[in-house]
Amino acid sequence: MKKLQDILISTRTMAVLLLVYAFAMAYATFLENDYGTPTAKALIYEAKWFELIMFLLILNFIGNIGRYRLWKREKWPVLVFHLAFILIFIGGAITRYISFEGTMHIREGETSNEIVTDKNFLKVQIEEKGDVLNYKDIPYLMSPLHKDLEATYDFHGKQVKVVAKEYVQRKKDSLLADPNGAEYLHLVSTGQTGRQNIFIKPGETKSINGTLVTFNRAIEGAVEFKNEGGKLFIKTPVDASYMTMATQATGTTVKNEFQPLALRSLYSINELKLVVPEGLKKGKLMAIEGDRKKDQNVPDMLKVELQGPKTKQLVDLSVEKGNPNAYKQVTMDGLNIMIGFGPKIYNTPFSLKLDDFIMETYPGSSSPSAYESHIKIIDEGKQTPFKIYMNHVLNHKGYRFFQSSFDPDRMGTVLSVNHDYWGTLISYIGYTFLFGGMFFMFFWKGTHFWKLNKMLKDVNKKKAAAVILLLLSFGLNAQKIETHGTTDGSREHIHVEGDNHSHAQGSETLKPQGAQPFTKMKVVSADEIIARNKISAEHADKFGYLLVQNFEGRIVPINTEALDVLRKLYKKDEFKGTDGKSLTANQWFLSVNIDTPSWTMVPMIKVGTKGGDELKNKTKADEDGYTSLMNLFPADANGNLRYILESDYNTAFRKKPAEQTNYDKEVIAVNERVQIFNEFFSGQFMRIVPVKNDANHTWHSWLDQKMEPDMESQQVMGPYFAEVLQAQQSGNWAKADAQLAKLSEYQQKWGKAVVPAKSKVDLEVFMNKVNINFKLLIFYTLIGGLLLILGFVELFKPKKVLNKAIKVIIVLGIVGYLFHFLGLVARWYISGHAPWSNGYEAIIFISWVGITAGLLLYRNSNALIPAAGFMVAVIMMGFAHGGSALDPQITPLVPVLKSYWLIVHVAIITSSYGFFALSMIIAVISLVFYIISNKETYKLHHDTTLKELVIVSEMSLTIGLFALTVGNFLGGIWANESWGRYWSWDPKETWAFISIMVYAFVLHMRLVPGLRSRWAFHVATMFAFCSMVMTYFGVNYYLSGLHSYAAGDPVPVPAWVYIGLATMALLSAASYYKFRILNKK
Repeated sequence: MKKLQDILISTRTMAVLLLVYAFAMAYATFLENDYGTPTAKALIYEAKWFELIMFLLILNFIGNIGRYRLWKREKWPVLVFHLAFILIFIGGAITRYISFEGTMHIREGETSNEIVTDKNFLKVQIEEKGDVLNYKDIPYLMSPLHKDLEATYDFHGKQVKVVAKEYVQRKKDSLLADPNGAEYLHLVSTGQTGRQNIFIKPGETKSINGTLVTFNRAIEGAVEFKNEGGKLFIKTPVDASYMTMATQATGTTVKNEFQPLALRSLYSINELKLVVPEGLKKGKLMAIEGDRKKDQNVPDMLKVELQGPKTKQLVDLSVEKGNPNAYKQVTMDGLNIMIGFGPKIYNTPFSLKLDDFIMETYPGSSSPSAYESHIKIIDEGKQTPFKIYMNHVLNHKGYRFFQSSFDPDRMGTVLSVNHDYWGTLISYIGYTFLFGGMFFMFFWKGTHFWKLNKMLKDVNKKKAAAVILLLLSFGLNAQKIETHGTTDGSREHIHVEGDNHSHAQGSETLKPQGAQPFTKMKVVSADEIIARNKISAEHADKFGYLLVQNFEGRIVPINTEALDVLRKLYKKDEFKGTDGKSLTANQWFLSVNIDTPSWTMVPMIKVGTKGGDELKNKTKADEDGYTSLMNLFPADANGNLRYILESDYNTAFRKKPAEQTNYDKEVIAVNERVQIFNEFFSGQFMRIVPVKNDANHTWHSWLDQKMEPDMESQQVMGPYFAEVLQAQQSGNWAKADAQLAKLSEYQQKWGKAVVPAKSKVDLEVFMNKVNINFKLLIFYTLIGGLLLILGFVELFKPKKVLNKAIKVIIVLGIVGYLFHFLGLVARWYISGHAPWSNGYEAIIFISWVGITAGLLLYRNSNALIPAAGFMVAVIMMGFAHGGSALDPQITPLVPVLKSYWLIVHVAIITSSYGFFALSMIIAVISLVFYIISNKETYKLHHDTTLKELVIVSEMSLTIGLFALTVGNFLGGIWANESWGRYWSWDPKETWAFISIMVYAFVLHMRLVPGLRSRWAFHVATMFAFCSMVMTYFGVNYYLSGLHSYAAGDPVPVPAWVYIGLATMALLSAASYYKFRILNKK
């Protein structure tokens, strides 16, 4: 018993359990991405072996409390911290076994007390001669990899067995042609589930979007098809209409009368839309899995075998999310069996009535800015009004209701429901213990962190001789960061047709010109268009302060819009010629809007190098990689335009991301730039005129949102553009300036509800001009590089001059760091929300935290530590501004992010990345030192600089782990306050938890025999950072979930991942070999 106890509570067991637990969760996130959440839950999250690991971890925590006597006063924070995890695990267990979740759908004016469960159940009812038995519903997590469901039912001595045979997600039918196969009628329907192919055999009935459809079988109220003498007929239960798609001819059907079927015609039968594309076909029907994104609303299919007293029968069951009434009736061996697999209904002890559903959108867009349900709680005869919206949950009698979704017509609401009082309460107590324990761990006398801090103060101030050679040899010149998975455009990949826009210039307005003149056009060089341009730079600067409504509905200075569009099209901040002359973004933007046809001839659409010479030649790109719209849409003698990339684009777009070649990716990127340029024709970049008294605060250009002429807007903006054209001829911009001022006054008068303050506009234009983050990247590279070089020199030849120089450089770095902080503050003020709400902002914030960590832990004049902090900023900001630059634009918040939790949760968890990055760089520095050091040098610095680096790294990891842990569980509280559940195994929260386990292992290595060496600590720290890279980049761009930008399709792993892992492996092996030599006695 004693031996078993020693094994269970040993530090070795703890280390193994932490790693197995982390690897299991990591695998589960990929399993969920490929096969769905039920698969991940069935095989891992809710599997007995996974729960056993959690149970053993709890035992280990409890055992180690006794083993290390954590009840002693000096160890109270550590005791509280370990008790916190015990409580969190217990709370999670209660949630797992006792709670339930579901949805409640209510239409306006209606009342409901029905919750449709998230879980699916096998539901069976058996009837014989009026005798009916209902059996207990069996919950089961069904998936393609977990389908071993079997159930036996006894009906008065008669045994009926159900055995699951096959499970197909998003099941779609495909007919494999076979002259010996069965005959099928092929139907195509469109609806909420998208486009569906349906195949019906003679005598068969199918439900399509809630309507029964039969073939050669009479059923009242169904849409009936029949085959007579090789001819097809249709009978509809209501008067219906159809349109033949080829000829646009229309016709009608008469209720309950057969008439000849018109092939390739769209029949509209109430809400049902049907097309019969061809006659009867013979073949074998195959079930295939639909696309994860396009077919997400298509029901799954479960094939079961019913084994009666005498016979067997295969039955296909439709598994529809949110539909508890999907049953199939089967008759066998004299028994009538109703069988279904899907959610069930729970009834609440009270009801909710929806009085009103309200949705607000961002100005001039359909994107929701907020939506809420005005309900009444009807309980024991009392009616209590309440408003449910994002971050405002209804909590009543242990049931929590949060605003989940809404009906397309905005007349109904979908509320998610959670019932988990005790699990939530115990978990919250655990969170409280966690926050308190970790906070006091930093300041409580006697804790390990306190000891580290004391050791750091006592370390000898001698320098480590060659520490810096690490980054010197590894490439102060290797700052290139390859980025993947981003493109330039901000809209969907839609093929551009040469639609015939008209664009006649007049004194009143400027309208888009069409592409017909392409036959007479010739290429206009950058130098020519710049020389032809006569727009005053001074006037263009004033024009940059005019306001425009962008696609997301945000009101921005035109300078912001101009830079955004130019960067996406041209990949630069100004339009440059070959003779040194250039146009500012404001000049270019005004010019392209008043003279779009000329700019279609200018090579300014970037064609990247990924497409190779093949794409460059096809698009007629110049030596700098630019082509014109005219080159992409050559015209024949009749003026008909042809998009030269149409075939290539369609081929590339049909492929999954993992199957796309570099050529495919660049074709898609070029197509996106074409879409952006096309918006100039429709005036969508010049929505500068507020629509008077518009409830949605919409702004128009010369066209409205329906692409129809807006005469009022044309009258407002026309005089200004007319004066701009005149000023280009005369050189006198006074009248144009006056008209610009009038236009600005008009915006202030009719758009005052959404127009930002002048101080915000001025600050945004200033920040655009300064481009502070890119300049800071260059500045930090110089500061970090100088600190590394001078620090290296000082280790070999310490001099007072060098020491003073290092301190001066650090002070200069602090000046840049302060400007960095001011930039974050300015972005916060401009946007109105915390500046870490998108990928670009988070990277900039992490960079700032990395420098903060280096400066906070800078002790004993060791220049390597602040240098490491600045290098964190260089790497992170280099990624943000790299070849596939992240979009720096300020974006509106989705409703759930409009919360103070954005400030608290995201700031804390994101800041942890900076501390982890600092430790990772210190680890690399230390490992390289082992490789380049000799015994004498190693001995000299073993107890000084090397020890100091280990202490600083461990302190940084501790602070990072504190921030990550607190931030992750604060996110759980936010989730609970937003949608009623504090943990849902979303990939982001799961990977953050994995990182917590990984770094907990690293910090506990000092307690594990065989893992206590400094080399092992540094190697583990270096590889542990991979979990953070996956938590941020991997989840965001690879896995599908609430926090990601991906659709879940596998994408190619970037080359830098393989290069990085290989480099770390080689560094580990080489340093291990040298470390053993250095420590031989």
